[in-house]
Amino acid sequence: MSDLKSSSLQVGSILGRYELLLPIAKGGMAQVWAARLRGTRGFQKLVAIKTILADVMDNTRMEQMFLEEATLASQIHHPNVVQTQELGEQEGTLYLAMEWVDGEPLSQVMARAAERGGLPLPIAVNLIAQACQGLQAAHDLRDESGERLGVVHRDVSPQNLLISYSGTAKLVDFGIAKVAARSTGLTQAGEVKGKFAYMAPEQVRGQVIDARTDLFSLGILLYSVTTGKHPFRGSHTGETLQNICSATPAGSIRAFLPDYPPELEAVVLKALQKQPDDRFSSAHELLAALDAAVPAALAPSFDAEVADYMGKLFGAKASERRAAIRNAQNEVDRQRHESPASSVGTLRAISISQDGSQISLTPTPGSSSAPRLVEAAPPPAPSRRLGIASVAGAAVVAIVAVFQLARGPAPAASSVASSPVPRDMATLEQLHPLASALPAAPSAAASAAPASSADDEATADVRSSKKATRANRVAGAAVKAPLAAATPGPVTAEATPAAAKPAPAPTTSVNAWDRGAFGGRH
Repeated sequence: MSDLKSSSLQVGSILGRYELLLPIAKGGMAQVWAARLRGTRGFQKLVAIKTILADVMDNTRMEQMFLEEATLASQIHHPNVVQTQELGEQEGTLYLAMEWVDGEPLSQVMARAAERGGLPLPIAVNLIAQACQGLQAAHDLRDESGERLGVVHRDVSPQNLLISYSGTAKLVDFGIAKVAARSTGLTQAGEVKGKFAYMAPEQVRGQVIDARTDLFSLGILLYSVTTGKHPFRGSHTGETLQNICSATPAGSIRAFLPDYPPELEAVVLKALQKQPDDRFSSAHELLAALDAAVPAALAPSFDAEVADYMGKLFGAKASERRAAIRNAQNEVDRQRHESPASSVGTLRAISISQDGSQISLTPTPGSSSAPRLVEAAPPPAPSRRLGIASVAGAAVVAIVAVFQLARGPAPAASSVASSPVPRDMATLEQLHPLASALPAAPSAAASAAPASSADDEATADVRSSKKATRANRVAGAAVKAPLAAATPGPVTAEATPAAAKPAPAPTTSVNAWDRGAFGGRH
């Protein structure tokens, strides 16, 4: 029904916010992928993505079951239950994003342990005890009003109990879970769902089921991991189902394992009672019985021993899987870099030539546009009002300069030079050729010499006359300076107030003088 079929999914395919990396597992109705969630600023997170197989019959019903699984599982929050993070759809393909568990299903743990003589008893009990806690969290799920929903997993099996390399057991796959408080029509009367070898008698018969049905399945797991045998296994599936449904109870464990703890045997046989009323009433009660039978297996720090054992069983395989995921990530990154989306940067580095005549715009990395040169705009002609204001300011400066000369030489104790022209005017010669027309100012040492005779007084009068002449020249230059700004050139009206207050220290920067090249003040 969709454009994007599950059969067309491959490494690098995009489903919503996720990139598919590696196929991990495939069942009769769904497939699980290792995938990567990519976020902002390089954020990445590994997740598991579950998709419906394209060739599944009755796809509409399967999709509805998918929705039910997502709705139910997302409400269960417990360390021993795999977290469901998101239900999404990409071009008509539904997918379920779940917590990534770096580990193995219990079925693989049992198979690998069988090669070494079976699971150590404390470790086996610890794994089932963790599963009890996850089941209890599911059975206790309540609605908004606080009423228990009556969740039944219906598929408690070695394939659906994941054991992480860090020693944590996590229940997964609520795809066929039943909610007693809801009637969805997805399970018809008499319909059997689950794995036959781990079903309770009432489940096989299609009768009413409840939480105790899951405890029977968990009892089969407990029997299997602690003995290495299935309590009802027949030569074929039909015989197995007959053994489950018959009134004959499970056989004694101590009959073939004399060293098996009798307290633990009692717990196992009670969980396997054919009548629901004869079993444990809850997963919590089963957990308490295990704690009493093998207390060392439920110690708070025992998870570290489980992790150590998992490392011994799957050390090389764990490293290979992690390396395969890293390689897949690198391959997806390489494919993305080889075909990047075209984009042009909007920020550019600006380089200005020394004479201000050219501006170079350099695109940022990733921009496809080449650097280009842009001619600087010619300076705008100063307005008439600005020219009049400049002339008036220069006239005031000239009057002030004449008034200063009329007052006579500065006192000998003054630390300022006697010239009415500020010493900073001498630096104009470094900035503009007009400054070379000004005579050099008298030295500060000569201004500070005391007049002790009549000859000195006469000499002072001559110097005063010369100062007046120079002041007139300065005033004339000050008046001409703003008029010269009306034509393009390096001299601007901003240099005129140098006679009123000290000019800034000389600089070699072109922009310090030729501001008109950029169209105004900056």
